[in-house]
Amino acid sequence: MPSETAETTALLRSIRRLLLAIVFLLGVGLVALADTGYMTSGYQDGPIFALAGVSGAVVALAAVLTWLGSWGSAPSTGAD
Repeated sequence: MPSETAETTALLRSIRRLLLAIVFLLGVGLVALADTGYMTSGYQDGPIFALAGVSGAVVALAAVLTWLGSWGSAPSTGAD
């Protein structure tokens, strides 16, 4: 079985970063959806929408921190 080439590693890394960006946007969308739900319910049921908003914010924060961390940790290719 052939070993991974630098091109394959770069492609997989870019796909991973793209997926992290999508997860970030989904988290931000969940925060916006929770805010919209809170407004349309007449500012009632606050804890339900607050929980949804906080969980969306945690997902977005984790995704952006992982995304930023992926730029600093470039593995060596072993071509030294």
